[in-house]
Amino acid sequence: MDTHLNGRYALLTLLFLFGLGPASGLAADASYRLGPGDQISIQVYDEADLSLTLRIDESGVFNYPYLGVIRASGQSVATLEKQITDGLLQDILVNPSVNVSITSYRNFYIGGEIKSPGGYPYRPGLTVQQAITVGGGPTDYASKTKFLILREGRTDPQPATATTQVRPGDTITVLEGLF
Repeated sequence: MDTHLNGRYALLTLLFLFGLGPASGLAADASYRLGPGDQISIQVYDEADLSLTLRIDESGVFNYPYLGVIRASGQSVATLEKQITDGLLQDILVNPSVNVSITSYRNFYIGGEIKSPGGYPYRPGLTVQQAITVGGGPTDYASKTKFLILREGRTDPQPATATTQVRPGDTITVLEGLF
């Protein structure tokens, strides 16, 4: 086996063991759906021309060699991987080995009584309390216990606690507290 592949295998093994690889957290969760802003890596074994890293655009699609426009938004990583594999089997490759992984997630958003409201890069395992810290911390008027979270794709914000898990695309509102 080639030394480059041995080194790559060792790195991937370490990342897997420590849960640090791009497939850790949400990417390994079959319920996670890709959306605009997610950056993905598509690797096709022994086919450098078909391996690429891209960010899913606002329309939720991307253009892939030989297959054209592919809708990624709303799909799981496994479903997208299968779609690309099936497409490449159509008179392009005999036995394609395709791996799709998320290299970075779309932003989450935080507002209300927060020092630096806005969009921030999501990391797996992020809680409301951690998101508040990322947003510069609470203002002097912020409640320490009253938060709302609007899940991406929903229209009704739900009450949240400091330990509520945040997902990519979520919007957190830190409410004003009483004096």
